Amino acid sequence: MSRLANSRRAATGLALVGLASGCAAAAATAPPATTAARSTPGPAPAVHARPLPTTTTTAPAPATAAASTPIDRLTATAKRRYAIEVHGGVAIGTLHRVGRDAGLRRALATGNAATVRAYVRQKFRPVWYHWHVSRVRIVNGSRVLADEGVPFVVAPSEMTLRSAGGRTLGRLQVSIQDEIGFVRYMHRNYPVDVVVRGQGAGHVRASLPAAANAKLPSRGPVTIAGRHYLVRSFHQTALAGEPVTVWILTKG
Repeated sequence: MSRLANSRRAATGLALVGLASGCAAAAATAPPATTAARSTPGPAPAVHARPLPTTTTTAPAPATAAASTPIDRLTATAKRRYAIEVHGGVAIGTLHRVGRDAGLRRALATGNAATVRAYVRQKFRPVWYHWHVSRVRIVNGSRVLADEGVPFVVAPSEMTLRSAGGRTLGRLQVSIQDEIGFVRYMHRNYPVDVVVRGQGAGHVRASLPAAANAKLPSRGPVTIAGRHYLVRSFHQTALAGEPVTVWILTKG
């Protein structure tokens, strides 16, 4: 019987050890109480949000019908053409070609305006005019040293002429187009008539003679010699900053 009692006591002991081990394992795998408490979401705090400021987005204004009409496109073309005559590659290239003339620099270095005028007059007709130079003007401050070429030209390209030592000799101004040349170019290449008026009665050029001295609106319809036209206009400058107005006319 003692052997049976001992066996029962051993079995009871093993059961108790197993129960203790199972409790320890359960305790090891269970999340800590504090961790569970942190992960449990509490009631959300009350938020008193201010109303967002109203943002107004202004959409770009739609292009007006007038901006895409044929006469407006032709007027934009005329503006670009006028700018090319002043700042384009041919204009700048011709300016520098004249400016590289060694004889011109020598004449300027004398400081004698009569010598400069004689040299410019000598070179203009046989040489520079054939380079498509319409007007050459050289100034030193407010003093005009030389001025040769056709009247009423578009604004010139300009550069400063200096001696070999860097001394300023004068300001060279070269215009490669006169106003009538601009008028003829536009009239020949596009379905428009063009009127250009500067200061004074002599500074008027037109592809439509009846419109030369007619009263023209800055924009809108007009009747000239019994014919209806649409008109647009823009402002530019001629030689020496002379203001000019350019009108573009299309048959309405």
